[in-house]
Amino acid sequence: MNTAAPHALKKRLLTLALSLAFLLTCLPAALAVDLNVDAGFYFKQSRGGTCTLASAAMMLRRRAYFDGLSDWTNVTENSVRSTAWANGLAHSFTYKEMQVSYATLPSGLQSKTAVLISLLEQHPEGIVLYDRTQPHAVLLTDYTNGIFYCSDPAGNIGYGRIPITSSSVSIARASCYWYVTADHNSVAAQADGLRLEGVRYPVNIRTGSGMTLTGTANSATGTTLTSVQVAILDAADQTVQSAAAQANAAAFSLNTLDSQIRFGELPEGSYSYMVLVTDSTGESLCFASDFTVSGSASSTQTYWSVKDAEGTKLQQTVQQMETTVETAAETTVSWFAKLFD
Repeated sequence: MNTAAPHALKKRLLTLALSLAFLLTCLPAALAVDLNVDAGFYFKQSRGGTCTLASAAMMLRRRAYFDGLSDWTNVTENSVRSTAWANGLAHSFTYKEMQVSYATLPSGLQSKTAVLISLLEQHPEGIVLYDRTQPHAVLLTDYTNGIFYCSDPAGNIGYGRIPITSSSVSIARASCYWYVTADHNSVAAQADGLRLEGVRYPVNIRTGSGMTLTGTANSATGTTLTSVQVAILDAADQTVQSAAAQANAAAFSLNTLDSQIRFGELPEGSYSYMVLVTDSTGESLCFASDFTVSGSASSTQTYWSVKDAEGTKLQQTVQQMETTVETAAETTVSWFAKLFD
């Protein structure tokens, strides 16, 4: 059984006196991937006219790091050039099993903003955003607390991850983008165990606003998922909303349960968001994260269960501890399962 919690649910675990399970629960908090912490992702374009190429290389570098590729630092403007450049960035190309495609944005600012927010939720590595009026491209990295961030490869702009308002492009003028449409590195790296991929979880929900459930539960090769459960607990650890499904499949989209989890109906306060998946061997994976509902802007993060901040597999670290914590961990899962009785 594996447990993951970026924000530990200390009250419940301490109440259960499961000190070893608490250690296991907290471990992924320190190891979860955070691509917004610069581990060496960003650089400046090598010459004039290669902003799209440099931005694409930074995007692919972040994706390779996320996939746990040990040579992610070798993803550079020059290394990507041979497959992606022909007097301009190709509209479609593949680099080290990562496929990149091109698309245009809607013209209206509101719809454009919505599309970009949705894209960043699906693509934590970022997207290459192009402004034809400049012309110039940046790597759009994330949308956090109501602000778009990017890395601008232009030499006269500040280094690293910066608000897009400090760059030389704008959301209003952006017209098109490049993004990773397929990543066989990710599929290969994550195909060996029970896992959660791309699970969106709340940090703060603006009062009256919703959050769409995204992410996929996947079983190990040769097994199937038997159940997927989602719950929201209040500050007293009482279940206020829950949803469950009998999966009987190798993969299950959490979006299937979206209509049953209504964040917009929650009053202001502190809550916990939990996901529990179980496979046909009896293996379970539990994800838990604390969040708030308030008048502040909504913000979310994305969780992937088998990657740590160094790009290696968390699964191996957790398995090394299983013998010691097996009894305590099973008790924790039993407690969570009772939420749905």
